[in-house]
Amino acid sequence: MSIAARTDTAEQRSAIYARLMQRNRLVDLLRFGLPVIGGIIFVALILQIYVGSLARDYGFANISIDRDNLLVESPTYTSTGSDGTIYEMAAQSARAAFDDADLIYLKGAAIGVKQPDGNTIDTAADMAQMRVSSQVFDVDGIMHVKTSTGVFGTLGDATIDVSNQTIDAPAGADLTFDEEGSRVIADTMTYRGETQIWRFTKATLVLEETPGELAYTAGKSGKPATP
Repeated sequence: MSIAARTDTAEQRSAIYARLMQRNRLVDLLRFGLPVIGGIIFVALILQIYVGSLARDYGFANISIDRDNLLVESPTYTSTGSDGTIYEMAAQSARAAFDDADLIYLKGAAIGVKQPDGNTIDTAADMAQMRVSSQVFDVDGIMHVKTSTGVFGTLGDATIDVSNQTIDAPAGADLTFDEEGSRVIADTMTYRGETQIWRFTKATLVLEETPGELAYTAGKSGKPATP
């Protein structure tokens, strides 16, 4: 009887040990698996929300994930202002963090503005940021500008606000305004799309020639009076 009792005890202990091992394996699996599964579900949810929100106005070639960032190749964006002005953006690539998908970092960005009267403003920058919810583009550094009316040059630390139809350059502007080479160099610049007015502070105007100079030289007008 004592031998049988000891045998039963050993078998019971073996069964208990097997159950404990099984439980530990399950705990280890859940400890590792739940965060992974949760991460996959989180990424899938973010992708659905992010891509779904962009489907109306945005386009892109490929999407990939690098650590905590969503990477997009060749993104494009189109929006129409309240006055009919069309805004278009294209970039080589874009990146957005999952914890702030509203902020997109753009590489090789080109932003175009087409006004209802047909005039256009085309800009380009090596790097830019776009806040999706407010439709605001920010450029740290130099942004190149060219318009269909003949204006071209550079802006410093420019901000393009699509909703309010404005362009601001708090870090300077260097723009040439016509074929004659009239050039404005200023500390700051603002442009308002509704009025199509450019404003400058502490500006220097450089003229290739004085107004009326050619006519005076040719003797057509503005001759000095003879004594």
